[in-house]
Amino acid sequence: MNDDRHAILRGLAAAAPDAALAGLYLWCWIDPLAWRKTLVAELMLVMLVEFLVIHSGPFLGILVMGEDAGVGRKTRLKMLLGLGAVYLLFAAGMSAAFETWGPVLLFVWLIGAKLVAILLGRSPDGSERGRQMAFWALSVVFYLGAVFATLFLPVPELGITRSGAYYGIPGSGEWVSNPHIPIAAGLVYFSALALAKILAGSPWSSALGQKIVASQSRKSSSAASR
Repeated sequence: MNDDRHAILRGLAAAAPDAALAGLYLWCWIDPLAWRKTLVAELMLVMLVEFLVIHSGPFLGILVMGEDAGVGRKTRLKMLLGLGAVYLLFAAGMSAAFETWGPVLLFVWLIGAKLVAILLGRSPDGSERGRQMAFWALSVVFYLGAVFATLFLPVPELGITRSGAYYGIPGSGEWVSNPHIPIAAGLVYFSALALAKILAGSPWSSALGQKIVASQSRKSSSAASR
C-alpha cells in the first residue's frame, strides 16, 4: 500500500511541471495579454523546441546507453558532440528567428547533461530504460496528436483574436496566421503528458515498460546470434 502511495506521489511530482505549463497555455489562450504581449510567441517557441527535444531524445539516449552495446566512451563522446552540433544549428535558427537565446541554452544544457552521464559511466537499468522509452513513445504520440488535431479540427480563438505578428511571432504559416492553434496544441500536449506521468505508477505502465525491455532484449539476442 505504501509503495502505491509513493508511486502516486512520485507521479504527481513528475507531472507538476507539465501541469503548470498546461495551465499557462490555458491562461494564455483565454487572456493572452494578461501577463505580457510576447507570451503567445514564447509559448509557441516552447512547442517548437519541444519538437527538437523529442526528435533528439532517442539518439542522445542511445549514446548514453551505448556502453551496454560495447561502444567505447570516446566514440560515444565524439558522436554526441557531432549530433549535438547538428541539433544546435536548428536551435540557433530558432533563436535567431525569435531573437532569444532560449533554444540554444536549452540544448547546451541537454547535451551537457548527456556528456556528464557518459563521462561518469551512468547508464539506466533495464526497468528505468523501459520507462524512459515508454515515455518517449508517448510523448511522440501526444505531440503529433495534439498538433494534427488542432490543425484539422475547429479550435476556438478565445482571447487570441489577432495574427501572430501582433504577438511578436516572426515568419509566416498556419501557426503564425492562427496563433491560437499552437497554444491549443500546447495545452493538449502538456495536459496529456501530465496525466501520463500521474498514471506512471499504475500496473499498465509497469507492464508496458517490462514489455519494451523484453522486446529490446529479444532483438539484442537475435542480433548477437547472427
